[in-house]
Amino acid sequence: MKLEELCSYIDTVIENRFEKESSIDISKHLYALDEQNLEKYIFRLKRKNKIELKTYRTVLLVQINESEALKNALQWGAAVKNSLTDPETSDLYLIVISEDNIFTTDDSMRIEATEQFCKKYVQRGDENPESLIKRTCLASFSVISDDSIQSDPVNKVFAETSQNHPWFDASVQRIWKEAFNSDDNGNELLDRIK
Repeated sequence: MKLEELCSYIDTVIENRFEKESSIDISKHLYALDEQNLEKYIFRLKRKNKIELKTYRTVLLVQINESEALKNALQWGAAVKNSLTDPETSDLYLIVISEDNIFTTDDSMRIEATEQFCKKYVQRGDENPESLIKRTCLASFSVISDDSIQSDPVNKVFAETSQNHPWFDASVQRIWKEAFNSDDNGNELLDRIK
């Protein structure tokens, strides 16, 4: 996978839910924190449905061609985290890809298992952009299909929960589904589903 290919795919995935930061000053500063001249790109995103929010989600994309370069990508991620202010430090993500498919699925899962510095997503073998982004914070919850319970894990859990708890009827499920699709988090979600 190439960095340009991934960036282009992300642009299409986020266009309806996120807007990119218009000021380039912060991004320029974050790019400059990379002392190894990695092949990289930064997305600074804000949810379109939360205009009142002043903070951004920062997504770092890095393409490396040898496993030893992972250390440089992680160092850059740590430097970016140190440069961001709270609460943006908790909304930092690093996506690592390779044109040469240098990481096996096991390698990728091992790297992703540690959330030191930030949440990480690593291309698994010859994984394509769509499959990779489906695993990230940029993916939407819903998948459109003829069999929505089969394709959407939220619908499946809702159906199972409604069988065990009669109060979890269609009207309550609609409220919860809207909350999950809202990109809200923490207390915002709790306020919606009360």
